[in-house]
Amino acid sequence: MAAEIKRGGYSYSVTNEQIKKWQAVPPESRLEWLEELNCFLHKAQSPKTRRIWQQFRRGEI
Repeated sequence: MAAEIKRGGYSYSVTNEQIKKWQAVPPESRLEWLEELNCFLHKAQSPKTRRIWQQFRRGEI
């Protein structure tokens, strides 16, 4: 049976092995990674793309 498709947001799957590997990463390293990714995405996105992503997350499109 297919899962119901909802508007907005996104989803993905991870394996138990992937979760265990991520849990082994120290919290400080996880936060550094998150900050670096956030900075990269902010620099790489145009204002138009950023607006579209925000609308998508809110379920407006």
